[in-house]
Amino acid sequence: MEGALPALSLGFLLFGPDKRRVKYFLYLLLCLPVLAAQADDAIRLNCPPRGNITVSFFNYYLITMKWGDHFQVASGKSKNHTKNGQRYWTTTFGNGDGLAYFPDTQQYYLFYAGSDEPVPCTEHGSYVYPVITPPRYENSLADRQEQAQASDSETDDSPVVLSRPGTQG
Repeated sequence: MEGALPALSLGFLLFGPDKRRVKYFLYLLLCLPVLAAQADDAIRLNCPPRGNITVSFFNYYLITMKWGDHFQVASGKSKNHTKNGQRYWTTTFGNGDGLAYFPDTQQYYLFYAGSDEPVPCTEHGSYVYPVITPPRYENSLADRQEQAQASDSETDDSPVVLSRPGTQG
């Protein structure tokens, strides 16, 4: 048959002339649920004189710091290295405090606002926040109509008399 298109099938897509692209697509398709269920993590630090703080790391370099009734937010990380080549990253919180982390030695330092002296922090543990899926809220048309009918049936059937402003009735 002239001009007929080849039948598209899974076998043709996987083993056809452009199978590399299809393999990448399938790999991405398999990885999407894993990426969506990515949990965020947190560490517990003891940084004198502030004491115990919890630093949480979220997507897009959002970092939070909590101690007592205080809560601060930082956005972004600056990655760099020392003169002798040691890697580190830093972030600055809204109150001016800075947090530095050296991955090679796994050491955290807190720079209190207005101070150039780093305070070494000791790590007391880490954990991963559980991934939750909040319940879906559906407000369908049928639900809205039921609510409207219920509110109509609750109304008083007595006539409403409105008087003109300025007149007594």
